[in-house]
Amino acid sequence: MGRLRHAPAVLLAVITAYALHHERLFAEPLWTPEGGERFLIYSAVYWTIAALFLFFAPRWLGPAAAGFALGYAIWWSGLAAPFTVLYLFGSCFFLGKILWREADGATAILLGLAVWMLTVWIALHFSINTRPVYFVAFGLPYLGARPTRVGSFRATFGFALLLYFLLAYFFVALMPEVSADGLSMHLALPMAVAHDHRWAFDFRHYTWSLMPAGGDAVFTAAYLLGGEAAATLMNFGIVVLIAAMVFQASRRWLAAALFASTPLVLLVTGSLFVENVWAAMVLGAALVLVRYSESSKTAELRAAGVLFGAALAVKLIAAIFIAPAVFIAAFAAWKHGRLRQLLPAAALLAFFASPPYIYSWAKSGNPVFPFANAIFRSSYFGTTESFSDPRFTAPISWRTPYDVTFRSGKYFEGQAGGAGFQYFLLLLPAAIFVRRRTARLSLAIGGAAAILLLIFLPNLRYLYPALPMFSIAIGELLDRWPRAAFGAFTLVAALNAWFLGASGWYHKDFAIFRKAQLSSYVASAVPERELIDRLNREAPGQPAAFFSSGAVAGLNGIAFTDSWHTNDYWERLRAAQTSAGVTDILRALGIRHIVAPASLQAAYPLLETFLQEWARPDGPPVGRMALFEVRDKPVETSRALTAFPPGNYDDLDARIEYNGAWIHDPQFAQAANGSVTYCNIPGAWLRLAFQGSAITYVFTKAANRGIAQVSIDGIVQGRIDMYSAITQWRSQKTFTRLAPGVHLFEVRVLGEKNPAASQSFVDIDSISVP
Repeated sequence: MGRLRHAPAVLLAVITAYALHHERLFAEPLWTPEGGERFLIYSAVYWTIAALFLFFAPRWLGPAAAGFALGYAIWWSGLAAPFTVLYLFGSCFFLGKILWREADGATAILLGLAVWMLTVWIALHFSINTRPVYFVAFGLPYLGARPTRVGSFRATFGFALLLYFLLAYFFVALMPEVSADGLSMHLALPMAVAHDHRWAFDFRHYTWSLMPAGGDAVFTAAYLLGGEAAATLMNFGIVVLIAAMVFQASRRWLAAALFASTPLVLLVTGSLFVENVWAAMVLGAALVLVRYSESSKTAELRAAGVLFGAALAVKLIAAIFIAPAVFIAAFAAWKHGRLRQLLPAAALLAFFASPPYIYSWAKSGNPVFPFANAIFRSSYFGTTESFSDPRFTAPISWRTPYDVTFRSGKYFEGQAGGAGFQYFLLLLPAAIFVRRRTARLSLAIGGAAAILLLIFLPNLRYLYPALPMFSIAIGELLDRWPRAAFGAFTLVAALNAWFLGASGWYHKDFAIFRKAQLSSYVASAVPERELIDRLNREAPGQPAAFFSSGAVAGLNGIAFTDSWHTNDYWERLRAAQTSAGVTDILRALGIRHIVAPASLQAAYPLLETFLQEWARPDGPPVGRMALFEVRDKPVETSRALTAFPPGNYDDLDARIEYNGAWIHDPQFAQAANGSVTYCNIPGAWLRLAFQGSAITYVFTKAANRGIAQVSIDGIVQGRIDMYSAITQWRSQKTFTRLAPGVHLFEVRVLGEKNPAASQSFVDIDSISVP
C-alpha cells in the first residue's frame, strides 16, 4: 500500500510527458531571439553567483540580492522609484501595526495597504493629489513606529530558486509599460491624476472609469511619489509579499519558489495588472482566517474582513473567493460559540468594499457599471445583453485541468504552458495527503473558487489568487516525501522556467540591460507612447482618436478609442455606414489628430477605408504607428473587385469588400487561419467576386448569431440562421448550379435573429470556390 501513494503522481507525470510531446509545446516560439539570449545570460550569471553564495556564504545570499536590486534600480531609474516603494511599504507596515499590534509583518503591510487604498480612492475625487501631500500623508504612520525585531533566516537552495524567478521579474518590471491593460487603464489613471491632481475621467465617455480602482489607487500613490518605475516596482513588491506569505504558511522556500516559477506570474508582475494586489489581499485574508479557526481571536476575524473588503475594492471577482471563506468563518465562529464575532467582521468587509460600488450606483444607476447592465439597466450602456469578455469561454469538463495546463491559450492572453505545470502534477497528490489545517483550508478556499471560476469565468488571471493557496498545500508534500518532492519541485520549476516566455505577448524580449536601447524598444513595442508625447507638445489638451490601439496613457487631452473603453463613441462609429460618416463623427467631436497603424490597415474594414481616404500623415511614423490629421476632402480611391479563382480564401483577404462596421477578429484558434469577421449593424454588407459555378460560404454558428441574407448577382439566394446554443466553428453553406463565369456574392446583415439568440451577429470565416 505504501507504494500506491505515489501512483497518482506517477500517472500525472506520464500524462505530462505525453502532453508535452503531443501538444508540441517545446516547438512553441517562446522568446524573440534577443529575448531568449538575454534570459539565458541572466540564468547563467545568476546561478553562477548563487552557487558561490550557497557554498561559501549562504546567509548572505538574501542581503546580497536585496542590495543588488536596490543598487540596480537606482542606477536604472534614479533614487525616487525604489525609495518610494520602500517608503510606501514601510508606511503600510507601521500603519498596520498601529491598527493591530499583534499582526505579523505580512498582515500588517496588507492592513495598512487596505486603509491607504480606501483613503487614496477617496482622495482621487478631489484636487489634492500632489507629491507633497502624499509624501506627508504616508509619513504619518512612521510617527507611531516602534522598533521591530527582524527574524534571521537560513538561505537554502529553495530560497535561491525563489530569488532566481523574483529577480527575473524585477528586471522586467523596470521596463517601460507596454501592456494593453496598463496603457489603457492602470497607468492611464495615475498619469491623468498626476496631470489633473484628481481623477477627472467622465464615465459617460471612459466606460471603465467607474470600475473598482483599489489597485490603481496603489499605483497612483507610487506614481505620484516616484514615477512610472515606482508604480511597476510597487507591483513587483506585492508579488514578493505574496511569495513571503506562501513561505510563511508552508514553511518551505521551495513552495514559494514553485509559485513564483509560474509563467502567469511574469504576466501580472511584468506589467501593471491589478491581480497581485487583490491576490495578496485574498491570500492574507485566508491565512488570517485560518489562524482565527484555531484561536477564535476577534481581531483576526476582523482583519480578515478588512482584507477581503479591500480585495473587493480592487476586483469584483474576489467575491468568488470570499464565498467559501464565509462558510469557513461561520463554521469556526459557531464551533467556538462566538457567532456574534461575524457581525463586526462583515461590517468591516462592507466598509472597505462598498465605496466604489455605491459611487458607481449613484453616478450611473449600476453598481458594477458597465457589467451586468442587462440587470441594472443603466441608461449609459446597452441593456440588451450584459457586457462580457468574449475571448475566454471554454466550458468546464473532465479535460479542463489538461487544457488549462497544456492549452493555456484558451484561458488567458498567453501560450500553452503559461499556467505552469505544478498544479497539474502535484495538486492532486497534495489534496490526497494534505494534513495541516493551513494547507487544508487554503486548498478548500482556492479549490472551491477555482471550480466556480472555471464554470462561470474561465480566465486564468481570475484564478491567480488560488495559485499561492495551492502552492501552500503542495508544499506539504515536502514533509510527506522529502526526497521525491524536492526532486519533483526542482524539475517542475526548471520546466516552468523554460516556459516563462509563454506568459504572454508583452515580454518576449525579456529585459533590456542597456539604457541606450530603451528608445528603440519603446518605438518597437509601444510607439503610441512617443506619438502621445508629441501630441502633448504640439497639440496640448486636444482630443485624439486611436485606431487599432487603446494605449492612451499619458495623453493630456480626451482619448477616443475604437473599443468598449469609450463605448458611446465606439457605438457611433459602428453605426456609420461610410468613411464620410466616420469623418463627420470625428469633426463633431473636435478631433483633428489620429493615432493609427502606419500601414493604414485597421481591425475594422470601414476604419481602414476611412484612413485610406481621409487621413493625411502628420510627420514620420514611429515603428508600426503614425500620427495623422483629418483631411478637408477625401482622396479618391477606386476599388474594382478582383474575382477569386478556384481555391480557399480567408476572411482577411483584401479582395473582400466590407461596408459598415465589420470587425476583423484574429483571436480564435478554432476558426480558419484563426480569424473571423463579424458585424451586427443592420444594413452592413460584404461582397466579393468569384470565378466558377459554385461557392461555399464558411461561417460560425453561435449563441449570439443572427440571420444573414445571401445574394448572388443581385438575386437573393436565401437566409441563413447562424444561431446555435453550442458554438459550431466552420459551418458552411454551398451555393451551386450557377452558370460558369464571374459572379458577385453578397452577405447582408439583417439585424434579425432567432428568438433564442442573444444578439444578431453575422460573420464570415472563409470562402471556398470549387
